[in-house]
Amino acid sequence: MTKEAYFELCEIMGSEPIDEDIPVEFDDFPLEVQQAFSVYRMLRDEWDTMSGIYLGKSFMGIKDILESVEIDPSDQKFIVALVRMIDTVRSNEVNSKKMSEKPAS
Repeated sequence: MTKEAYFELCEIMGSEPIDEDIPVEFDDFPLEVQQAFSVYRMLRDEWDTMSGIYLGKSFMGIKDILESVEIDPSDQKFIVALVRMIDTVRSNEVNSKKMSEKPAS
């Protein structure tokens, strides 16, 4: 649900919006987080082809990506740290989902 749809629903229901229930949209994040997600999407996925385990993103070429999307050199270290956090969360989610889908033997 978008923010707009949430506010419309509240208006129709005659209720006040609750801060915790307002959906977060990409534009609500700070610029650095938006940049980190942009860089993250450009990185290549790495998989263990034997086990099917997701290994995370390959950080090869990240310096070139940071420069191509014109991230200030003074911010690059922070952006890389955010990308690593995003990658850790996504890797855990992907592998947890794969494990729960795995048939019992």
